[in-house]
Amino acid sequence: MSSPIVDPSACSGVSRRSFMRIAAATSALATMPIFTESRLAFAQRPRFAKSDSGIHIDANENPLGPSEKAREAMTAIIPKGGRYEFNMQMDLAETFAKIEGLDPESVMPYAGSSEPLHYTVLAFTSPSKPLVIGDPGYEAPMWAAKVTKAPVLKVPLADPKGAATHDVKAMLAASTTPGVIYICNPNNPTGTVTSTADIEYVVANAPKGTIVMIDEAYIHLSDVPSSLHFVKEGKDVVVLRTFSKLYGMAGIRMGFAVARPDILKQLTPLGGQNSLPITAIAAAKASLLDTELVSSRR
Repeated sequence: MSSPIVDPSACSGVSRRSFMRIAAATSALATMPIFTESRLAFAQRPRFAKSDSGIHIDANENPLGPSEKAREAMTAIIPKGGRYEFNMQMDLAETFAKIEGLDPESVMPYAGSSEPLHYTVLAFTSPSKPLVIGDPGYEAPMWAAKVTKAPVLKVPLADPKGAATHDVKAMLAASTTPGVIYICNPNNPTGTVTSTADIEYVVANAPKGTIVMIDEAYIHLSDVPSSLHFVKEGKDVVVLRTFSKLYGMAGIRMGFAVARPDILKQLTPLGGQNSLPITAIAAAKASLLDTELVSSRR
């Protein structure tokens, strides 16, 4: 039986446009919701007679779900669900750090990567420190910038031979005082990659104090090298990682912000100090230790 193909124009309920108008109205408040792909997709999702009707690709979810080893780890940890397990959280950061050759103090676990994405924009942009972002690009950083009243400078992607990569020289030229330069690599929504050389150029030439935020939500689905080495080198860089894509844990919520410890400390007052769900921590560690998972799913 074939699944229905749904015209987005037939969506019922609140539209993305009206959803964003509501969001804009709330930006005058001291805080605002953290916008994620799931929330943006929900704003325009059609209503089906049954919740499992149709093929949903609007929120970039992985229908495979968690790996078998991650499921086993979650099941095994359930009896400890009545406890806060801060040591597990520290152990997860240390596990990731060891795999990637990082200082554990430079790895901060979060419930997904959307929280540190927003916190970075909140911490480092202001009316005099704009957010510079590729266009088209992932919308969430722009909504965070509304809280700090930071200008949002959208720089069209370059298009050499249809590659649609970030135009790094134009992004640097967009402002003399950028607070955050955001690069999603691979890019959402184009799926294209920006070369290591281009990212190195941004990091090397960004004004002092500017944070280059590199969102690697889709890094495992490509052959592009990671930008984690910038953190090892002590650069003004925040690298975001999530378990929501290749690892199939979107609904479980786990991710990392990777940066110098002094940068991470500036994110802490904005949120993320509570204990994380131990099921998510267990699943994330099991996924990291499954050395065949990334290659097989890619």
